[in-house]
Amino acid sequence: MSKDFYNEVYQVDHSSQYGGGEDGMPQRSALLINDTSAWLEQTGLALRHDAKILEIGCGMAFVAKVHPGWHGAEYSKTAVARVKERDGQSSRIYEEDAMHLSFADSSFDGVFTWAALEHVPDPNKAFMEIDRILGGGGYGLIAPAWNCRSWTVKKIEQRPMSELSWLERIDRGSIPFRELLVVRAGMALPKRVCEEIQLAFGVKTVPLRYKALQPSWDLIEQYGHVSDDDAVADIDPHAGICFFKSRGYEIISHSSLLSRLIARHEPLIVRKPIA
Repeated sequence: MSKDFYNEVYQVDHSSQYGGGEDGMPQRSALLINDTSAWLEQTGLALRHDAKILEIGCGMAFVAKVHPGWHGAEYSKTAVARVKERDGQSSRIYEEDAMHLSFADSSFDGVFTWAALEHVPDPNKAFMEIDRILGGGGYGLIAPAWNCRSWTVKKIEQRPMSELSWLERIDRGSIPFRELLVVRAGMALPKRVCEEIQLAFGVKTVPLRYKALQPSWDLIEQYGHVSDDDAVADIDPHAGICFFKSRGYEIISHSSLLSRLIARHEPLIVRKPIA
């Protein structure tokens, strides 16, 4: 995914559907402030005013005031420029690629990310970077848009039937069936069980399992932008759990085998082991 593609989508996101209220803050960002504050309270980071906290994919930095040690990493140069114009050049927001962060090893006490990692071409590299920059005993809140749909990025449901290939027509007709919870569980469970067996046998550093997606700016421009149609990765939350658990992390949000196997759309909260 090119930076131009991301900046085009960002312009649409923040000039139309995320207009916000009188303070310019989207309603969704206000909800994320509450959820991030709850995570900081839960982990004890809220009381540590000297802690360094990194938000990956911070957008317009509406969550910045959630902690005095907040730092923001954002891929969009448009967003970074706007934040610095709004809040001053000393704002702690940095133009960063989540796959190649410029921060030193173990430099943060907490890392959180909301609806961002599904936009990273190789999210395994982004997860590895989170592991690298998070210090021992540090906490992570990982919440991409899990399980993004291939038909969403192809606009299968919005495009007219005459424009679809025969395979795409079959794809469209099967969507209601594939959206059934029992069908989705039946497709996901075998892979999750295999990963749990790997963990049980002590396999170390399991890589993140994901599927690459191919969004199209032309389709977004033609049919309008909706949530997740610009995602470039379909990530199973259980794969995220296994990535961290295989590296010795405590999985706070999914502590039992059952909770791991039935993980759906909730955030993943982890704690890095102390070396």
